[in-house]
Amino acid sequence: MQSWLTRPWFHNEISREEAVIQVTKDGNDSHGKFLIRKSDTRYGELVLTFSNQGAAKHLRMQITKSGCRIQHLLFDNVAQMIEFFQKNPLQLDSPALDNNTSCLSEVYLTEYIHRDITQNEHCNNVYTL
Repeated sequence: MQSWLTRPWFHNEISREEAVIQVTKDGNDSHGKFLIRKSDTRYGELVLTFSNQGAAKHLRMQITKSGCRIQHLLFDNVAQMIEFFQKNPLQLDSPALDNNTSCLSEVYLTEYIHRDITQNEHCNNVYTL
């Protein structure tokens, strides 16, 4: 069994819509909060869902025998990827205000949304890493 399956930031089969709600519920104060979930559309892939200035972003992750691949970067495992993006920003292209150009946005992973392991509760807690 892969160790990330039991990690509190792994939300398994949470829907994309629910992931958006979880990472953005604090608006701009949610910047950098994240969770990892199974992809709704691509079997065998994971998704890093995180807040960028109150808006949810989703990055697909590929898990292979050689590790975890995201944004053309390869890590030994998911935990190593999280640690990397706590110290190094995710580089995102964002539309500029004039909509004719793009600007670079940087997001550090700061806090994870803790999955609720009880079946009857839908509340998740936030933990600082």
